[in-house]
Amino acid sequence: MGWQRAAVRRAQRGDDPLRPPNPLTSGEYAEDFNEVKQLGALGSTTRTADQTEAAIFWQDHGPALWNRVFRTLSASRGLGIADTARLFASANLASADGAIGCWESKYHWKFWRPITAIREADTDGNPATEADPAWTPLFDPATPQFGTPLVTPGFPEHPSGHGCISGAIVHTLQDFFGTDKIAFSAFSNRTRTTRSYDRFSDALKEVIDARVWGGIHFRRTGRRARQEGRPLARQALLPTDGLTQTG
Repeated sequence: MGWQRAAVRRAQRGDDPLRPPNPLTSGEYAEDFNEVKQLGALGSTTRTADQTEAAIFWQDHGPALWNRVFRTLSASRGLGIADTARLFASANLASADGAIGCWESKYHWKFWRPITAIREADTDGNPATEADPAWTPLFDPATPQFGTPLVTPGFPEHPSGHGCISGAIVHTLQDFFGTDKIAFSAFSNRTRTTRSYDRFSDALKEVIDARVWGGIHFRRTGRRARQEGRPLARQALLPTDGLTQTG
């Protein structure tokens, strides 16, 4: 199935991916603006070392990172071939649907990234925001890490792509295993470190926080992406009918 057909198939499911970002003149926007301005700055004095690592950690390729998690979950939970195939298929279908809806919404709203919003805040009409023409996010080529240089992504801000994908995956994992409370670890090629979580939802919360800490997203964006994941997971979870357990 090509991506164009996949997009049509998703739209026919009745999803609504076009919920807006906060209005520029709202108090909610100002709150998110000032949070990322402080926590997401390259030289932030309030972001902790662990938060910095988490921001860079989750800038690894999202589906690739999560597929490594699926392999460890399959082994640790003793899944057979059929159940492992169902896990991979369901979670990756949800991930694809999340990306399709996310990019549809991004190019509908075409909302600015923090780097532009903060540098040009004198144009947003909000008295609670203040421009800083020299503001630079953590995700800057000067930030040390493993991989291609960190930059602000060159596509619209709302909603978060990683949040949409991770939200859809996490909700699928919760439905697949019937619980949120499963401990697991994940490895990132960006930091070459492993981070551990007690629940699937703990990882999703960190993904949302990490986009703010990296200076590339407003918090509203992550919350919006998390909400989108639940209906996608319900649609993506494949039934067990017809699966044959062979090992």
